[in-house]
Amino acid sequence: MIIKTQPHWKPDKTAERILFAKFWSRQGWTYGRISPDDYDYAKYAGYLFDRIKFTHDELIDELLAVRDRLDPTLVAQAFSDSLTTRRLDLRSALGSFGAVLRLQKHDIDARPIWNGCRCDICQLSCPDEEEDINVLSFERFKWGGVRHDDPLYELLDLSPFEAADRDSSRQSREPLLRILDIAGNAPADCSPNQLLKLIAPFVPGNASERRIALQCLGYVGILQPTSHPGFFDGYPTMRQHPGKGDWSYPFAWWRGSDGVNAKALEFYFPGVKM
Repeated sequence: MIIKTQPHWKPDKTAERILFAKFWSRQGWTYGRISPDDYDYAKYAGYLFDRIKFTHDELIDELLAVRDRLDPTLVAQAFSDSLTTRRLDLRSALGSFGAVLRLQKHDIDARPIWNGCRCDICQLSCPDEEEDINVLSFERFKWGGVRHDDPLYELLDLSPFEAADRDSSRQSREPLLRILDIAGNAPADCSPNQLLKLIAPFVPGNASERRIALQCLGYVGILQPTSHPGFFDGYPTMRQHPGKGDWSYPFAWWRGSDGVNAKALEFYFPGVKM
């Protein structure tokens, strides 16, 4: 097992503070030092990890196995609940699941990079040395993830999600329905930045968290641009980004004229109508 997770994982605010102190300060990104005791505490709690070494085939096999064990509607429900609870680790899983939905087992199509190689099919980087994945864990808890189309992040995201104890009580779907209604009725030229502003009054949290939520809906194909292939109907190996902005593919290309993809919505949120 590449990513070691604890069964019945539960959130731990002390461990989260240790993780955040390692990478974030009031001024933004940092690289803080933490004590060995704090490291061990956060590691035991599932927030920090030792360095890992893996091959392409090992990671892809493990990732596809986790994906196949997950129910997409339960992943989607956790996302919807998180729009109220701000459980960003649970929110993130929808983006990762959506991005890996159509990935198939494959041989590596290796291209050399500075520290190893990268697969031109799945974009997985396989470094020659052991890899530190703690910044990925930080991004997951801080914002709900950033690199949802990276197979390494997807495994780090979906493995703990599978192991986590999730609250069985259902939150209101009002924030999700608001997003869908606004996106479905937006002006034809509405951009991701404009949609982000429009949903702000209805989705708790900050702009960074709401940005990731929209990108997750892009990965699953609910907010799918018609101009570029997405992850719901296939697995795009070529992902063209706009010349400016930092929105992820494919949502970076979404416009109001694209609206909401009813087929993807029914797949992840059966019974939710526009």
